[in-house]
This record gives sequence, C-alpha cells and structure tokens, in this order.
Amino acid sequence: MIKLIFIFLACSLPLEAKKKVTFIVNPISGMGKQKGIERTIKRHLNRNEFEYEILYTKGPNHATELSTEAASKGSHIIVAVGGDGSVNEVAQGMIGSKSALAIIPAGSGNGFARHFDIPTDPRKAIEVINGMHEQWIDTVKINQKSYLGVAGIGFDADVSLAFSNLDIRGPASYLFVVLSELPLYKPQDYDLVIDGEPIHKKAFLICFANSKQYGNNAFIAPNAKIDDGYLDVIIWKEFPPHAAPKLVHDLFTKNLEDSKYTESYRCQEVILKKPLHALHIDGEPMEADSDVYIRILPSSLKIVTPG
Repeated sequence: MIKLIFIFLACSLPLEAKKKVTFIVNPISGMGKQKGIERTIKRHLNRNEFEYEILYTKGPNHATELSTEAASKGSHIIVAVGGDGSVNEVAQGMIGSKSALAIIPAGSGNGFARHFDIPTDPRKAIEVINGMHEQWIDTVKINQKSYLGVAGIGFDADVSLAFSNLDIRGPASYLFVVLSELPLYKPQDYDLVIDGEPIHKKAFLICFANSKQYGNNAFIAPNAKIDDGYLDVIIWKEFPPHAAPKLVHDLFTKNLEDSKYTESYRCQEVILKKPLHALHIDGEPMEADSDVYIRILPSSLKIVTPG
C-alpha cells in the first residue's frame, strides 16, 4: 500500500517543461554547412531537455523579425545558423531579452563564433547547446543598429562591400577580394571623438572592436574583451608597402597592437564625424551620410558558450 502511494505521488508531480529552442537558418550562408541541418539537429540535440523549431530566413533583416518573435514567445535559446552577418541579425532581436543566443557557424569567417571557440562542426556546435553554459556579454550600438563583434571603416569596409557582391563565398573568395582591392586603396582622413576627446587621423582602417577578430583567426583586436564594458578602437595607420607582409603576419599571430603602424584606445563611446565612405558591421556593409555614434552596451546579451 505504501509503495502504491509513493507511485501515485510520483505520477502526480508536474513534469518539468522542456526548454524551447528556435533555430534560425540562413539558407544561403557562405560555406554550405547549414545544408542537412534538420537531420543533424534531430540526431544530436538533447531531446530530453529541449523541444525545437527550425525557421528559415527569406531575405535581409528577416532573421531579426524571427528572433524578435521567438524571444517574445519565450524561447530559452535562439540559434543563429549562418555567418557573422546572420548572427548579427538574429542578435538584433534578442538584445535586452531573457533568451540566450547560440551559434552554429556556417559562414566564411565566423569571427564571432571563433572568439568563443564555438566549433565549426555543426554536430559539435549542437553539443555546446546541449551543455547550456550561458554568460552575459556586451553589445555595441551603432546609430540605430547593434553589433556583436567588429565594425570598421576604411580598407576592411571596402573589402566587405566588394565581398558582399560576389556570388561565390568562402576564404578563397575573400582573399581574392583583399588582393584585388589592396593595390588600389588609399588611406583616408578621419575625425573622431573618443570618450569626449577629438582626434584626427589618417588611417588605412579604423576598427571598433567588441571581440578579437574579423574571422579566420585574423586578430584585429587581440586584447579586446567582450564582457569588460569597453570598446577597443584600433587605428591602422598609413604604412609603406614593404611593411605589409609583417603587418599581415602580426594580424594572424595576435601581435598587431604591438606594431608601430597601429594604435589603440579603450573607451565607452565614439563619434565618427561625417564619414565619406561606407562602414561595415560584423562584415556587412553599412551606409552612413552623417555622424556615426558608437557606444558599448554592457551585459546586454546572454550567449551559450562551450564553458
């Protein structure tokens, strides 16, 4: 009789609801790793912990609409399946919410995912989601938009614009664009206000970094920390042609900030005065025809990491 009572009580206890996971997939991301994602999710996501849905984007900014709706409906985790641009769009709809961003990298560079050592193998990335290790990170507001990793103006923005117009993506295509643009590019003059201090610079590029790298382990801001409440501004100054190989080496060995051709600032707010050229945010081109206001938003987004 006592045993029957315990069985009855156990059966009467409410079952803990599974956590809702929403996967937002960019079907045209650069490296094609998103293909077959439905099968990979079904095989490897912990179905004892999670229930899930898979949504596909249909065009620019659609990922933001989908993530905004998913967050409002209480999705515990919203997963961006795509490259840095896709991750940025998904995060746009989540900043300030209780939902946690997870990533299955499927882009050309995957700079933001690499910052956290999130595996580029989809199965291993899903294992990170199963681990449910979450942390709060900073995001950056740039005019009316937000970004997670790196924004910039100058040569990197020109490359991003040219790369966005290619039909074929991937590291080889990106290298082709870099080598094509480099001989033609001339450093530009820029006026900035960094935490209230006016600064004039002639620069090859200026990077506004929340995370460390562009992608493919190109570390433009190796000392940046994504949860310190500060933005790292890296100014890559004009340099002679013979210095280019050493600068590229420094970029990929985390030594760029030691170069005499770079200088850096750590700040909370930057104003870029009336830029004459396009910028990029997380690798995607952004037009600006007036002053650009950039400021850090501390601890504004929760993200799932390997721990």
